[in-house]
Amino acid sequence: MGYAVFCGSDLMDWGVKNIEGKWSNKKIGKVMSVISDLTGHYMINVLSIKELHPSRSSVNLDRVVSGIKELSKSKGLRICQYSIGELENFFCPGEKINRRDLTEMVASRYPILSHELDRERTIINPYYVRMFEAVALGSICFSHLDRRR
Repeated sequence: MGYAVFCGSDLMDWGVKNIEGKWSNKKIGKVMSVISDLTGHYMINVLSIKELHPSRSSVNLDRVVSGIKELSKSKGLRICQYSIGELENFFCPGEKINRRDLTEMVASRYPILSHELDRERTIINPYYVRMFEAVALGSICFSHLDRRR
C-alpha cells in the first residue's frame, strides 16, 4: 500500500507499507490500522484515495475502500477519490499516459523522490508505483482543495 503525507502542497512523508498474507478480515484490519496510525501521527484532516475501476477491483478491495470511508467518517476526515484517468489528466492534460509516465511526472514535480524513481527503473516488478500514485493523489487533492479557497 502506497502512502503520501502532505502539509499543504509540501510532501512530508511517503513510502510503501507491505501488508502480507491472503485477503482476510485480519489483513483488512491491518490496512485500517496503518491508515489510522498515519492519520493520528500526522493529524491528517483529508484522505485522498484512488477510485477503483470496476474491472480492476475485487470484493476485498471494495471492502478496504468501504473501511477507509467508515474510518474517515468516524475520525471526521474529508475523503477525496480520483480515478487513474483523472490523475493522468491532471499531470498530462489531454494525453494518454501509462503508469511509468505518471511516475516520471510525479518525480519531476517532487525531485525528492528521485531515489525511489531510480530504484523503480531498475527493478522488474514495480514496487514504488503505488507510492507514486499516492503522491499523485495527494497532489491533485491539494490542487482541487486549494482552488476552492
